[in-house]
Amino acid sequence: MKTKLYKFALPILLLIILAILYIDNRLIFSKIIKKNEFAKELIQIADANKETIFKVSKIIKYSSAEAIDNTVEQNLQNLSIQQYSDIAIYIENMGDELTEKNSVKELYLDNFKIDIGYKYGSPALYYKNPLEISKYRMIEQNKIEDSLQYNIVYTNEQNQNSDYQTPTFFADCSNPITIGFINKDIMNNYQVTKENGLVSFDGRIFNNMDMNLNELSPQISFTIHLKNNLDEDFICNMSADLQLETEEGSVKSGYIIQIADEIGYYPFLKKYNP
Repeated sequence: MKTKLYKFALPILLLIILAILYIDNRLIFSKIIKKNEFAKELIQIADANKETIFKVSKIIKYSSAEAIDNTVEQNLQNLSIQQYSDIAIYIENMGDELTEKNSVKELYLDNFKIDIGYKYGSPALYYKNPLEISKYRMIEQNKIEDSLQYNIVYTNEQNQNSDYQTPTFFADCSNPITIGFINKDIMNNYQVTKENGLVSFDGRIFNNMDMNLNELSPQISFTIHLKNNLDEDFICNMSADLQLETEEGSVKSGYIIQIADEIGYYPFLKKYNP
C-alpha cells in the first residue's frame, strides 16, 4: 500500500514543483519585459524632448495684505485681515519666428495644491486678471476648483475685444499666466486701538500682529498643459513658494516682490504618443 502511494505521490510532487517553477519564471520574465518596456518608453520620451520648444522663462511673485472694515461706522473696530499673493508665469517659445510648432493652440492648468502651515483662514486660488496684478480683488467668480481652461487669442483684433476678466492667453506666448492666491479671514475682529496705533491697509498691518510669517507663507503647485498647432502635447509641473519674508525684504514693509528669471529647470516636456 505504501509503495502504491509513493508511486502516485512522487509524480504529483514533481508536477507541483514544475508548476511553481513555471509560474516563477513567468513572473520573472514578466518583470523583465515590463522593465524593458519602461526603459524603452523613457528613451522615446527623451528622444521626443531633444529639442526644447517651450519653457518657463520668468516668474514674478507679489505678496501683500488687506484689512477690510466690517463696521457700518467704518471705525476700524472690526477688521478682517486677508493675505494675498499674485503670480505671473512667463512662457518662452523657442525659435526665431512663430510657427505651428511653437505657437499655442490649447492651454489649461490642473492638479492644484496649496500647502500652508497657518491653521486659520480660508486659502484659495483664483484666476487673476493681469491688469489687476498687485491689487486686492475679491474675485469669487474666478475661483479655481479643479482646473483652469484658457481662451487662446490669435489676432490683434481678438486681443482688443478681450477684457481679460476670463483666462486669456496669446498664441505667441507674449502674455503671462496669472494666478491669485487669497487667504481670507486669517484674523477677524481686529481692532485699532491707541496701543497698536494707525492701521495700514497692506502688509504693514502684520507689524502690529503676533503672526509667524513663515507659517503664513503658502506653497502652491500645479501642472501646466499645453498643445501646439501641430497637436503635440506638453506638460510642465510648477511649484511656487510664496515667501512673505526673505533676506531681501518682508511683506511687513507693505509688500514683497520676488522675481526669478533664470529658471531653465522648468522646461515643458513633450508627451510621448505611441
